[in-house]
Amino acid sequence: MSSRLSNFTQFANSLLPHEVSYLHSVNQFKDAENMAVLDLILHNTHHPEQTFPYKVSIDKRKYSNLKKWISEKLAAIDVDVYYDWLLEIDRKIMTDTISPREEDALIRLIKGFSKPPYYFIRLYEIIRNYRFYLLIRFRHHYNRIVDKFLLEYQKLYNECTEVNRQLHEATIDIVNQYALNKTESRKWEGWLKDIFYNVNLDGLNRYLAIVRLTLIYFNYREYDRLDRIYDDLDGMMRDGEFYSRRILLNYYANRVMLHSKRNELEKASVFGYLSIRQHSGDYLHYVNNLCAVLLRQNQNSRALKLMQDSFPELKNTKSHHNRVGFASFYIRALNKNKRASEAADYAETFLNGYREQIFEFRWHTFFGSYMQSLIAQENYSKVLQLARRYKLNDRESDYRQRAVYIPTISWYIAIAAYKECEISEEEMRVQIISQATDLVNNPHKCRLMADLGKELHVHVPEVFFADGAMPGLEFSI
Repeated sequence: MSSRLSNFTQFANSLLPHEVSYLHSVNQFKDAENMAVLDLILHNTHHPEQTFPYKVSIDKRKYSNLKKWISEKLAAIDVDVYYDWLLEIDRKIMTDTISPREEDALIRLIKGFSKPPYYFIRLYEIIRNYRFYLLIRFRHHYNRIVDKFLLEYQKLYNECTEVNRQLHEATIDIVNQYALNKTESRKWEGWLKDIFYNVNLDGLNRYLAIVRLTLIYFNYREYDRLDRIYDDLDGMMRDGEFYSRRILLNYYANRVMLHSKRNELEKASVFGYLSIRQHSGDYLHYVNNLCAVLLRQNQNSRALKLMQDSFPELKNTKSHHNRVGFASFYIRALNKNKRASEAADYAETFLNGYREQIFEFRWHTFFGSYMQSLIAQENYSKVLQLARRYKLNDRESDYRQRAVYIPTISWYIAIAAYKECEISEEEMRVQIISQATDLVNNPHKCRLMADLGKELHVHVPEVFFADGAMPGLEFSI
């Protein structure tokens, strides 16, 4: 890379595919060199495995101007930038510090209003606050403009707020089914699809609807039903709808989950790397998801390096859910890199420091990873010690109802008990089969159980074949 173009190349490399697709669709360049650079950015962004350098023969001022143009174009459609502006305007209205220039900008926005923006509900409420500001100052001319807007769009505001309220109700059902398998969420499917495709509603409600649709289809394992919806959403995002870096990264993370569930691991990892292109509030969560995909691809050294590079983020996170998840996948990455002793030591230290948080968030994932390190070292007595001390069999019985359940811990405990001569081989077989029978019609879970079987074949070859299969337990992968 030429030192002359290192800054521009770094900037171009930070752009996301959907951002560049949008920029390419709205450009009106007449300069052939500008167009050539934009075309190259488009190629490099969409084909990271086959990138080409930017030409040093082009005037560096064109690169500087192009960088400025890109930043301005993206900022102009960034819904979070817009939201920050709204909040600042509202603060100034409420503290009587709004300037005449800012008032003019707000009035122009009201006069030119045609389509509800992503944060329409917040915009409407701020304009309502602005009306109070105008009334007390007898600003009748501006007040007539504001009154007209509030009356004209009051019905839309009421509809959007009611949709938002119902989305909250739907979310409770959907999340409870996903986490606890206690409710049915199918009844929300048609309504959520209507919300997503209703172009007259605000963008926030529409995007929230598709996130919840994603969870519904995960709940019912109907991943193919997301294809058309995601294709439509993908096209909208390439056209600049629902745009902010934060939302785009969230979309990539949802694609990671979708492709992972369908065992499309190469696609999942591509979206996984896109989802961590920029640090965000959910960065550690996205790292955990990517690590899980890489481990399933047996890209063990890459997975471990990813986790090690993310330790600074771990220190700063306020989310115990993400912290416990990170520790679990870090332990698993150490195990897969044949560092089980180190993994067990880390797990023991983490358990001593975050015991309460572990049992509140993702205890099953954590102890699955911890026990994996102990099984790898043939420390079967420690597995049983943990199971008894923390009553993991009882917890496992309750956890079995969850949509994400895999009998990892149950299998580890059964094998440890067999190895310690506490149960017979036949009793172990019965326990393993009974804990998996209800899952054999789920291809995704069957793949995970087969992977677990391959791991356990080393310890109990009399039970599991080398490919992870087990006599008496038919996997429908």
